[in-house]
Amino acid sequence: MLKVDLSQLGRVRRLEIAESLMSDDPLLEGTGLTLRGQFHVRLEARATAGGVFVDGRLDGEVVRECRRCLEPVVVPISEEVALHFRTGLDPVEAEFEEVYAIPERSRELDLAGPVREHLLLTVPEYVVCRESCRGFCPRCGAEQTERSCGCAASEPDERWAVLRDLKLG
Repeated sequence: MLKVDLSQLGRVRRLEIAESLMSDDPLLEGTGLTLRGQFHVRLEARATAGGVFVDGRLDGEVVRECRRCLEPVVVPISEEVALHFRTGLDPVEAEFEEVYAIPERSRELDLAGPVREHLLLTVPEYVVCRESCRGFCPRCGAEQTERSCGCAASEPDERWAVLRDLKLG
């Protein structure tokens, strides 16, 4: 569990958190992400004046679909994480200051949401299996990387003909 016991952190001033996530982890629910093997989260939480600073790394592999041919593509992720948590802020103030708010009277700090957010921002939205991938034919749907399907090049839509003749400047 990606949680920090704030009373323990107050006593020892520094805690290490190490978790291995799998694709079925609740942290990934609804993200559409598929992990390849274990995804390692290694963090260190330090008590600071008025808050907590958490830093560390996210390491693992995510499987995405090629945006051209839909083949699975393994994307390695190795990303540094730096999270700032402060007391005495409401969520709006925290967002404005680009930190996370620590709710009043909290006994523990849940890192799952911020780690999930950081992971989602790290994973590329679009990937290609290789630069030479030509994807699918828009007419017949044949996969074109290995061979051409033979469909004729599409004719321009005549509804746009007026715009082709337009002279700018």
